[in-house]
Amino acid sequence: MAEPWAPPRPPTPTRRAGRGRIVFWVLTGIAAACLVGSLAAVGVTTRVYTNAAESMENTLQVGDRLPVASDDGVRRGDIVVMQIPAHKTGAGELVVKRLIGLPGDHVACCTADGKVTVNGKPLDETYVYPGNEPSTIKFSVTLGHGMVWVMGDHRLVSLDSREWGPVPESDITGPVLTIMHGSSFRSVQTPRTFVADGLAPGGARTPVYTWLLMISGIAIVVLIVLLIIGVTRTIIRRRRGASPPPL
Repeated sequence: MAEPWAPPRPPTPTRRAGRGRIVFWVLTGIAAACLVGSLAAVGVTTRVYTNAAESMENTLQVGDRLPVASDDGVRRGDIVVMQIPAHKTGAGELVVKRLIGLPGDHVACCTADGKVTVNGKPLDETYVYPGNEPSTIKFSVTLGHGMVWVMGDHRLVSLDSREWGPVPESDITGPVLTIMHGSSFRSVQTPRTFVADGLAPGGARTPVYTWLLMISGIAIVVLIVLLIIGVTRTIIRRRRGASPPPL
């Protein structure tokens, strides 16, 4: 005769507690790995440079800090950190300039009203230092493979491609997408003239290091929550263990 059916027994508290501890430590391990990995990636891919010259005034001030990630691509109109070309005095030193032309572009100055052109399109360079002309030096250059054209915003004091000529794109460390001035910071957008002329896409970009820092911030929050849960569960277990047995 078959035995009467009985519902399965629920898992014992010990089994549930064991599974809970496994989930807890797995989540803790994942969060810790994300935190360490993202911070390590920021350290490897990102450097913070200090602007030491006046050649980018008034866009940049001397002493501004410029985080740069080498993984962020460049576009026309970008502010870039780069090395002084190898054949010039101070070769290898880092400077900050504005990227005007990319490989294959024709850059020239000046139009009848004194503007710099890229591929025949005149630039309305509102970022140029007040009172400066776009250039007092005439030029007309078609950029070869791997070569770019850079200029400082403070044109009267900037040493740039007008003296150096085209420079290797490989000399560029990366674009400046955030400017840190004292305790404040601001995002850098592509100048409107490059967007209006179809020379660059519009809008601000999110730097690689921002995503990495967001991941590390989320990981910290998760670790704090897990710590609170762990401490709370430990206190509850200890109180239960200290309770007198029922009469």
